[in-house]
Amino acid sequence: MKTPVSTLGPSAALLAGLVLAGCANKADRVPCPPITAPVDTISAFQTTDEAGALIDMRFNGVSAACEVVGSGDIRMDVAIGMKLKRVDGEAVDDVVSITVGTAVVDADNAVVANDRIVYRAGIAKEDGLKYPVIDYRVTVNSDHRLVISLLPAP
Repeated sequence: MKTPVSTLGPSAALLAGLVLAGCANKADRVPCPPITAPVDTISAFQTTDEAGALIDMRFNGVSAACEVVGSGDIRMDVAIGMKLKRVDGEAVDDVVSITVGTAVVDADNAVVANDRIVYRAGIAKEDGLKYPVIDYRVTVNSDHRLVISLLPAP
């Protein structure tokens, strides 16, 4: 059974364009498969672990470097830029968990693999904004694409 993937808007196209631009500089690199994000999953809210401060988080750019591996598949080394903004709550040194869902989608829009990334970012009490980068590696077929989504707090 095929799993449909939602229609992607301009933000997703921008993410895919950023990825392709990041792969063009090295001789051993190949163009990356597209990386997209459904528009309704590019931002989310989360609370910090200690103070329960509300954090507005969103994707802040994506880049990737890609190369062909022995089987002819493409290894994608993806860097997911994040923007974290403390919205309210007590300004203390704290930690926030960022959960990113990934799906590898084939040419027929069927999900062939998925994963969950949990990244914990520290936020110093004097930081109103933070820009962490989440590194992720995945191997895909050349006709696949990677879909990333911020997942709501568990």
